[in-house]
Amino acid sequence: MAKKYSAIVVLVLIEISITVTYFNSSFKNNTILSSLFTALFLIAPVIYYFLSRKNKTGLTFWFIFYTAFKITPYIFSMENNLFAKVFQLKIYINIVLLFFLIWKAFSFIRNFRQTIQQKNNIEQDEHFVITNSLKKSLRYERLGKMIAFEICSFYYCFLKWKNTDDTENSFSGNHQSGLTAIYLGLILVSIIEAVGFHAVLIARHRNLAFLFLVLHVYLVINLIGHLKAVWFRSHLILSEKIIFRYGLFETIEIPFNSIDSISKFEGDYEKSPELLKLALLGKLEPHNISLDLKNLMTIHLPFGITKNTAKIFLHVDDANGFIKIVMRKIGEEENLKNKKLLLSL
Repeated sequence: MAKKYSAIVVLVLIEISITVTYFNSSFKNNTILSSLFTALFLIAPVIYYFLSRKNKTGLTFWFIFYTAFKITPYIFSMENNLFAKVFQLKIYINIVLLFFLIWKAFSFIRNFRQTIQQKNNIEQDEHFVITNSLKKSLRYERLGKMIAFEICSFYYCFLKWKNTDDTENSFSGNHQSGLTAIYLGLILVSIIEAVGFHAVLIARHRNLAFLFLVLHVYLVINLIGHLKAVWFRSHLILSEKIIFRYGLFETIEIPFNSIDSISKFEGDYEKSPELLKLALLGKLEPHNISLDLKNLMTIHLPFGITKNTAKIFLHVDDANGFIKIVMRKIGEEENLKNKKLLLSL
């Protein structure tokens, strides 16, 4: 753990040392020394880059460098500073960076679509490709998962309009659950609430009204993105495992040999640390299948959260067909295991 964060810790200590030394000295009135400390503060992220370059952290480096660039004028006095003219142009630098990021975003989307069109592995969907691409780009797994959640939310909200992942072994979970009505109701309430708050606050607190509007727009985008992800991501039964895909949750793979039992279950339940329900809204969303695992399994949830799970609740439209196939696969797995055991005797 210490090794993983060593580069960022070294960078933070260097930046703090530069800042403390600058504030506890009389360098502020000295043009050369004040400019030198400003330059050191801006150059320090390069040290992070060289300490972590083997881990392909280019994206993290540019984020850190841009953060240092943004806060520098608030730490160092621009009077008698050779960098004053540079920071007078920061609005233009921000515009250039914005266009650069937009161009990179469009390039990412174009390349991403080409990757999706060329993929032949039915286990991989758009969510899987985005999440794993960011895992490779960012050194810090939790940060990558948080960004992946946001990117997937916007992708499914604005760009995903056609279902291309249906196969004979895929099972949907939204057509007979009433899930669409629940989310459409929440989206409508959020829109009404956003308009109401904005109308009330705009005359008194303009900034607060704008903040509430942005937060509601963000919430609506996430709700729509999650709902469409539920529509277009279906559960998949393969030869050796089940792949659960629920909305913007990470893909969950359950091998058949790790399943203790599976049954139909639609009743109420008590919350338990070892229980995982594939439902963003918890008990508001229905379930009709209970799956028990032989041992605790670590499941990755959105935002880098992990949960040790022994029981999973979920909803599948064709619950009887799903259970029938899973039971057959478990039986085949047991028969194969017994045959291998007999051959080894």
